Amino acid sequence: YHMGLASMPTLSALLTFLNVRLGFWIRNPKERSRFETPGLSHLLREMTGVGMSEKEPWLNLSDGGHIENMAVYELLRRRCKFIISIDGEADPECSFHGHLTLVRHAQIDLGIRIDSTLEDLRPNPASKFSKTHYMFCRIKYPGEDGKPGPVGLLLYIKLSVTGNEAELIKRYRLLHPDFPHQSTLDQFFDEEQFEAYRQLGAHVMASLFSKPLVGDIEPSTVRDWFRGLAGSLLEPVEPARKQTGQLTAEASVTNPS
Repeated sequence: YHMGLASMPTLSALLTFLNVRLGFWIRNPKERSRFETPGLSHLLREMTGVGMSEKEPWLNLSDGGHIENMAVYELLRRRCKFIISIDGEADPECSFHGHLTLVRHAQIDLGIRIDSTLEDLRPNPASKFSKTHYMFCRIKYPGEDGKPGPVGLLLYIKLSVTGNEAELIKRYRLLHPDFPHQSTLDQFFDEEQFEAYRQLGAHVMASLFSKPLVGDIEPSTVRDWFRGLAGSLLEPVEPARKQTGQLTAEASVTNPS
């Protein structure tokens, strides 16, 4: 039911009545409520979708994924400077459905452009390995009066294998060629499957803090970490665009706003 692009208003009341619900009511920490628990009015609001607001004393917290599955849309709406997007969708065709859905809605709804170059994330047809696990993207927020707005940075991490993972991951992938894009309908991982995904995640994140990427200085803030990563991962701005006042790769890190 109230699921953004997949909304089905005619089923909302029935599914709520049957308690087939995706949300949970929590108290808004910024607002005071006279009631200790949500009441009948909240159930009616959930059934009809009327009065659902983040400014109310009680909030309906959902599992998300109703507009885009990366949970980045609201961060863009708030014009965040540094964003980490982790794409854990099952994507055996490597179509980047989740990320490109975000790119499309950001452009249409918010006027925000996300420069994405995803070729190195696509697996080689012969080896089935990707060149990298992640990609750095510039976020171009709209300015006023047609002028260029502030620039943010998005670190996009894709579920992928590059061939330098631990032996446990290599063995599991040999036995299960669809790894790491096994169907998300399987919610009951056995021990080996769980450990393969855990080790892959740890491998990817460890590499993002390695000296070849961030340099010799251990980053103490997100800004420092992004600055180090941008120096290694962010594609430079074309000379023609530098002359028009666009931020260079270095400037977009040191002062993305």
